[in-house]
Amino acid sequence: MKKALLVTGIFALLASSAAFACEKPQAKPEIPDPATAVTAQMVKSNNDVRAYVQASEEYLNCARLSAAEARREQSELKAFADQFNQAIRDFKARG
Repeated sequence: MKKALLVTGIFALLASSAAFACEKPQAKPEIPDPATAVTAQMVKSNNDVRAYVQASEEYLNCARLSAAEARREQSELKAFADQFNQAIRDFKARG
């Protein structure tokens, strides 16, 4: 009986974590203005953007999207990452 409960509990935990892993990240992190940002803001933004991109990629890998939806999501994610990379280049060029 205890074994059955343990197995059921483990299965429920795995199922719930899989469901959470396939949720679309809600809010894109804000990209600081590279003309006025300080290093600490850029570092925090870098960490936030990396986490967002990773969560978005995990979502795209598990979501059952149509091919067109998946391409659109990937294109939006790439545009966001490119925007952040440009902000990093502008910030570095300033200093």
